[in-house]
Amino acid sequence: MKAASTIVAIVASAASAAAFISPSCRSHENQTPSSAVSMSGSVSTLADAPAATVATDDENKIFDADDDMIEFVCNDIGAELREQQAELQLPSDYDTKEDDILASLFGSNEIRNDFFRNIFGHRVAYFPSNRHRRLQPPMSGFDLSSLYDTNEWISLRKRGSQDMLDKEQTSYHDLTEYIAGGGSAIIPIIPGDYLHDTKEQIDHALGVEGEYGTSMNVYHSGPSAVALNIHYDAYPVIVLQLQGQKEWIIQNDNFGKNVDDIIDWRNVTLTAGDLLYIPKGVHHAATGDPEHGSTHATIGLP
Repeated sequence: MKAASTIVAIVASAASAAAFISPSCRSHENQTPSSAVSMSGSVSTLADAPAATVATDDENKIFDADDDMIEFVCNDIGAELREQQAELQLPSDYDTKEDDILASLFGSNEIRNDFFRNIFGHRVAYFPSNRHRRLQPPMSGFDLSSLYDTNEWISLRKRGSQDMLDKEQTSYHDLTEYIAGGGSAIIPIIPGDYLHDTKEQIDHALGVEGEYGTSMNVYHSGPSAVALNIHYDAYPVIVLQLQGQKEWIIQNDNFGKNVDDIIDWRNVTLTAGDLLYIPKGVHHAATGDPEHGSTHATIGLP
């Protein structure tokens, strides 16, 4: 238990203080956020979803004090879904640290602070690298061969289907061919992986470590790949694009409802260095670059 003097609680609602969710690889395809057993209906792929629109109105933009960066944000997720967001306890001095790993994740100290004070637990937000990033991200590029050697939990996905990679039957060459053919590999970062030290640094900066730490999953996708159909996650996620680009479609109304009830979908294309935040329970899906594929890391917050 951390002493009260050393932490600051970031929480969307007082009712969420008891709603602590340990991150894992959990997601719910086509379900209602408040009920994991209630299936929604017919929307199952990006192709089935309504045409996405892009938020351009002034209320969906945030300008910093110097007016030199723009962050794309979606509608407030509403009181019902805010109450389902878990409490995140940060070290009390998180907003005074200069150029720490959280600042490098968001691109600057100012954006890190603005995110945790005003955005976390309230709305989707997009942080484009070419508009705001002063610091280099803590991760870039991707070494699939290293993770193939060190990780025993690689999941193979195509539009919702799932198989665990069996190295006795699937060589590294076979894996690269699967990816090139439009498949995706989802790799949960574990001790021994080259990205695990970065995960631990992020955990330490957030004040959440060990079994209560974050999860980190790398999604490495081939051309036009869709690893997961439209779904929501059981915890908030921060997405960092590592290489290539990926197009996302994200729920922007009727939060807490079934997929069939959603009218407004927003889209955004992430390129290397871009950051995306999606609160718990917000439906979304992504598809890879049609020509070159894509890689991103998803950090699941506790």
